[in-house]
Amino acid sequence: MGDGNRPDWCSVTSAGVFWVPKEGGRFDCHYHDCDEYWLIFEGRAKVMTEGSVAYVKRGDIVCTKRGDEHDVLEVYEDLVSFWFEDATPEGGRVGHLHRDEAKSQGHAVPGLPLPEDFPL
Repeated sequence: MGDGNRPDWCSVTSAGVFWVPKEGGRFDCHYHDCDEYWLIFEGRAKVMTEGSVAYVKRGDIVCTKRGDEHDVLEVYEDLVSFWFEDATPEGGRVGHLHRDEAKSQGHAVPGLPLPEDFPL
């Protein structure tokens, strides 16, 4: 969901599903001019958001406030998530924003065995 296919009354910037496979996955460290939420509905991974690193699994929600970078660092099982970008304030930019050119290119996300200390 985005500008071209959301109801006129809806202030959501965008929403949809993203997938980062364990083998051959890529992602980009980015931020938004709006708050963003991920609902993990499949897989296990290590992510970074708001300067903190966390393990995520099915049922977890990742919350990232406007302006904070977030990234997928490692994948242990194919990661599938629903994303929801809240309303973008007036004058805000839409989409993935990057602090530098290297981050805009994205990076390979390593697929690794599940760590022993991964929370149940």
